[in-house]
Amino acid sequence: MQRIKEEFLDNVEKVLPLKGLSILEIGCGDGSRSVAIATRCQSLTSVEPDENKLKQALARKISNATFKVESGEKLSFDDNSFDAVIFTLSLHHIPIGKMGIAIDEAVRVTRKSGYIIFLEPTEDGTFFDAEIQFDACDGDERKEKIAAYKAMMNHNRLRTVKEMDDETIFKFDSTMDFVESMAPKKNDKDIDSFLERNKYILRAGRRINIFQPK
Repeated sequence: MQRIKEEFLDNVEKVLPLKGLSILEIGCGDGSRSVAIATRCQSLTSVEPDENKLKQALARKISNATFKVESGEKLSFDDNSFDAVIFTLSLHHIPIGKMGIAIDEAVRVTRKSGYIIFLEPTEDGTFFDAEIQFDACDGDERKEKIAAYKAMMNHNRLRTVKEMDDETIFKFDSTMDFVESMAPKKNDKDIDSFLERNKYILRAGRRINIFQPK
């Protein structure tokens, strides 16, 4: 699976140029987006609760990035430590009852003039269709996605700056590539026709929300 289109950071920089900033990335996963963030900012600190994924991120050897095993709802950093905090497809993975706590923590470690940025998946696109039809990748996260959006929009310590539509486009080399990358759990017999119909290219709808701390 290859990401053949992702303009997340280009869209963010229409509002907030990242050059010279110290950034905290929450939920970095295997560090695939950390690489791109680090090329644009002065320093990057990334946290991820999954130790195995964090090992993959460390293996990328990003010179201006540090990585820690840590969850978004319990950050170890001092108050006012970062110019910006970026949740990279991670808020909806935090337990629903703790999403507000994670946002509180992000506000706490962000400087008063700083920004808090959320990249979140939507329910739009053929990638989402595949998740539902084949119980693939992260499966049906509609409840969590709705809860994450409500948590950020209703949070009393966030001031809205900008909301933007975004998308990521993935290309699969073959059905086997899809199976290995997405781990489908049902309707296997329909995968070939689904991929052929979509020419092995799937679009994932995203939404970018940019806030400042109140």
